[in-house]
Amino acid sequence: MRIGDWFKKDLKIKIISLLLALFFWLYVSNVTNPFKTVTIYNVPVTVINQDYLTQNNYVLKNAPRTYIDVTVRGRQDVVEKVKSTDFEVTVDYSQISSVNDKKLRISEPVCLNKDVTIESYSPTEIDIQLTRNKTGMFDVDLVKNITMKSGYVLLKTTVTPDKVPLVIDESMYNNIGSVKAYLELTDLDRDVTKQVQCKVYDKSGKEIESLENMVPNVSVSVETARQVPVSLVTKGRLAANYVETQRLINPDKVLVRGTPAALEKLNEIKTEPVDIDNIDGDFTGTVPLIIPEGIKLINSPGEIKVSIGVEKLVIRSFEFTRDEISILNAKNDGTLVYEIATDNVTLQFRGRQTEVDGISRDSLRPAVDVSGLAEGTHRLAVNINMPGKGNLVQRAYVDVKVTKIPETLPEGNTQAENPETAP
Repeated sequence: MRIGDWFKKDLKIKIISLLLALFFWLYVSNVTNPFKTVTIYNVPVTVINQDYLTQNNYVLKNAPRTYIDVTVRGRQDVVEKVKSTDFEVTVDYSQISSVNDKKLRISEPVCLNKDVTIESYSPTEIDIQLTRNKTGMFDVDLVKNITMKSGYVLLKTTVTPDKVPLVIDESMYNNIGSVKAYLELTDLDRDVTKQVQCKVYDKSGKEIESLENMVPNVSVSVETARQVPVSLVTKGRLAANYVETQRLINPDKVLVRGTPAALEKLNEIKTEPVDIDNIDGDFTGTVPLIIPEGIKLINSPGEIKVSIGVEKLVIRSFEFTRDEISILNAKNDGTLVYEIATDNVTLQFRGRQTEVDGISRDSLRPAVDVSGLAEGTHRLAVNINMPGKGNLVQRAYVDVKVTKIPETLPEGNTQAENPETAP
């Protein structure tokens, strides 16, 4: 029998048998292993191109959802084995086009098991809240409250770095008014370096506390110096009868630096000696300073300008007659008579012209003290009311004659009684 004849023989019966077999197979399959729809929860979403945010200065203000729910369909024995990790789902941050974007599309899930079909997934988008960072450098304003130990001065302060970077939300960035570093030191007598925390303030002067940890510390170096007087050293003596009227030096103080121990011992900076021996006129010039070992001058020259005023002394004389000289402490019992025998006396004062010109003759009030003197002639020093200026060249002396007054007899008695002749 030919094969073609075999297919034609009982064809209807064969077709019916095939259909019946297919029907029974479908029946058995749907009863024992039917199709089933299942939702898989918490399917993780993988973020891709996350560096796109930093590359474009975007910052997420919220924590986006990182999982979705996926509904799949397939044979019961297959779908019941599907797990949340059997899917590939992504969200691509490179979709962001503007800081105003509010949603990002989630890619359609792909199941690693090819015997199931994905019917739906939720959500299809994630919510995002974006802000954009702005980067800038801000000057650091140093606010210092430094008190110095007596004799020391603040030389300078240096802030390193003097600008600090800030990478923050654009809206907050535009409201920044200043960045300040606060330094407080007391009784300072040496150089110091301190690490100081910066604080950020808005344009109204209010501190933005949320940015405190976003600003790096700065290093503040404080340099000090000691201020000491300059002492002019001279040698020799002026010419006779000349006097120094003024001594000017410029500068009269200098700033020095050195170790704390060396500065503590330093009380003055001396000059090289200036020779004034036998000079009879003003002196001007420059004189080098003697700088002790371990000490360095700061912002000061190594020499000073010196001006010494010299003036010749003059003598002024005042002459007084004996009648202008007062007699002090004379006995007033009538037994003695006091008389200045010297006709006149001269008082001389030596000093600068302005000093002797200021002496008033009436203020001198010459006098002699005759207390305790007996009869006779005595040489006494003339006492005066010394003026406040000028010097008396030498003391003046006068002769004072003291005479005893004879006793007078009582009225009506011409002879003194003789005790031997009395009755």
